[in-house]
Amino acid sequence: MPFDITNLVIPMWTFLGAYGLFLAVFSLYSLFNLYHLVRFGTASTGLYAVTALFAGGTVLLVGATVFLLAPYDWSASISVSDLLRQTASTKQFFPGK
Repeated sequence: MPFDITNLVIPMWTFLGAYGLFLAVFSLYSLFNLYHLVRFGTASTGLYAVTALFAGGTVLLVGATVFLLAPYDWSASISVSDLLRQTASTKQFFPGK
């Protein structure tokens, strides 16, 4: 039985897992940077303001993505054949098909 890419079905939770992996790597990298900023930076009000701004911005962005991604059904699947289906808008780019 030959492999046919149009029969491929991708679960949506794989994208959520990839996002979670990105957040884990970003968190480790941020903690590493914050440690070095506080440990080796010049102790001043500016240092603590930049650190608080970075941490607050990170929390704000992660919180916003959690609230924006929460309503979606992550148990659904995406069929590649639905993605490859030709629509009226793609006919202008591929006139021979």
